[in-house]
Amino acid sequence: MSLVLPENFKAHYRNLSKTNSDDFKNIEIEEFFKYCGLPLRKAFRFNQLKYRGNTGKNIFIHETEKQKWEIEPIIWCNNGYFVDRKEEVKTIAIGATVPHVLGGIYLQEASSMLPVTALFHGHENIDFSDLSVGDLAASPGSKSTQIAEKMHGKGILLTNELSSTRLKALYSNLERCGVSNSLLTHYDAENLCNLLPNTFDFLLLDAPCTGEGTVRKNFKALENWSPDDAVTMANLQKKLIIAAFTALKNGGELVYSTCTLGDPENRDVVNYLREKFPNQVEIISLENLFEGAEKAITHEGYLQIWPQIFDSEGFFVAKIRKNLNTKTIEAQNKIFAEKDKHQEEKNLKKFPFTKVTKKQNVEILEILYSQWNFALPENFELWNRDKEWWAFPKRIEHFVSNIKVDRIGVKIGEMHGKGWKTVYEFCSAFGNICTKNMLEITEEQVKKVYAGNNLDFENNSDNTKLIFNKKEAKEIMLTYKKFPVAIGKMTIAGNNLKWKNQLPRVLLRNLK
Repeated sequence: MSLVLPENFKAHYRNLSKTNSDDFKNIEIEEFFKYCGLPLRKAFRFNQLKYRGNTGKNIFIHETEKQKWEIEPIIWCNNGYFVDRKEEVKTIAIGATVPHVLGGIYLQEASSMLPVTALFHGHENIDFSDLSVGDLAASPGSKSTQIAEKMHGKGILLTNELSSTRLKALYSNLERCGVSNSLLTHYDAENLCNLLPNTFDFLLLDAPCTGEGTVRKNFKALENWSPDDAVTMANLQKKLIIAAFTALKNGGELVYSTCTLGDPENRDVVNYLREKFPNQVEIISLENLFEGAEKAITHEGYLQIWPQIFDSEGFFVAKIRKNLNTKTIEAQNKIFAEKDKHQEEKNLKKFPFTKVTKKQNVEILEILYSQWNFALPENFELWNRDKEWWAFPKRIEHFVSNIKVDRIGVKIGEMHGKGWKTVYEFCSAFGNICTKNMLEITEEQVKKVYAGNNLDFENNSDNTKLIFNKKEAKEIMLTYKKFPVAIGKMTIAGNNLKWKNQLPRVLLRNLK
C-alpha cells in the first residue's frame, strides 16, 4: 500500500516552505513528501528496570542475536535501537516474543523517545528520592516507562490518562516493565493540574494533537486533513500547557511535545505560554541535546523533527523552566498555607488503605526476606487493605488527599487462612532483586508458562536439589536469563517437582 498525500496538505506545506521563515530554509519540501510515504523504521528501548548494569546489556545483545534482529543505536536515547529483522522472522510480531512479554524491551518509535531525553537533559545524575515527576497524557505508557527507567524506582511518578479505554493498556505496560513507583490517575489533565498546583519537579505534556507526524506508520492519519483541525486542537493545547505550568514547582521543568508538524500546535502554543507568563517562562534550548540536534533546532531552541532529517516520525519538543520572583513565591506560599488542611486530613481518612503498624511492618518484611531474601527499597513503605499488602512510594499523602488515584505502587501479596501468597506484581517489579527460591528455566518453558501450563522438573538437578527439602508446597519464582517470569507453588511428587502456574489469566498468550 502506498501513501497518497492529500493535495490540500501538500499545498499548505508548499506555501509555508516559500515563506521567509528560518525554519524552512534547510527543508526540501518534496523530500519531506517523499519521506512521508516511506515505511517507518521499527524501534524499541531495552528496559533498564529489568536489564541491570553491563551484564544486563550483554544479555540484551545476546537476545537480539538469538531473535535474528539487527540493531542500530538511536543517537538521542542511550538504550534505544532501530531494529531490522531477517526475512525468516519478519512475520513474527515483536510483541509476541519472550523479551517483549517479560518487559525486557518496549516497542517505541524513535522520535517518541526524544521528549523524555529532553526532560532530564542536564540532570543525568540527579537523585529522584524526594522528587515528583508527572506524565499528563500517558497511555499507552511509552514515555512513562521511559521516565520510570530514569528514576530507578525512586521518587513519585504520576501517570495520568483521560481515556478510560486507554487506561487499561497504560497499567498493563507499567506492570510488564516493572514500574514500582507510579500513581495511576484518570483525569482531564487540566483539572488534575489545577488540583495539584506547585507540585511537580518535572512534567511531561505530550499533548493530544492532529498527528501529522505519524503518517508513516498510519497512512490514515491525514484522511480528511484540514488546517482548521490544528486551530481547534491548539485551543485545547493552550489550556493544557497553562495548567501544566501552574502544577510545576518553582524551578521545575516542563517538556511540551507533539507528534505533529505545524506551528499552530507547536511553537504557537509554547509562545502563548511565554506571553501569559513573560517573566516566569525560561526556554531551555535543546540545541545540544544530542549530536546532530542542530539540524532540527528552531531559532527559539525548540526541536522540530521533520521525517526526512533522521528518517523517523515527525515530532516537536520544547523545554521550559518555571522561574518565579520572590514576591510571587511569597504570595503562593501564603495561599498554600491557608489551604484547608482539615479537608486534606478528611480526604486522607477516606483513603481505602492504611499505613501498616510497626508490628505488621516487621512481620511482612520478615516473610519477604525469609521467602525471597528481599529487602524493601528505602523509597517504599508498606500499606494494607483488608487481606492485601502493598508497597507504596513514600510521600503519597499529598496526592491521595487531593486527588483520586486509581492505582499506586505494587501489590506484593495477600494473607489468607492458609498463609501468605506472593502475587505476580511483586515478581515483575521486585523479582530482579530477589535471590532465594529462584529457578532458572528455558525459553521454551517460558512459552509454556505463558500458555497457562504447569511445569515438571527432575528433583535431582543441580538448580533444584538445594531448594526443596520438604514435601510441602513452596512458592518458587521462575526466571529466564535472570528475568523474573512468574511465581507458582512447587511440590515434590516422587522423583519429580511440580510447579503450579499462578500467572494471571489476563497475561496468558501464545509466544513465538
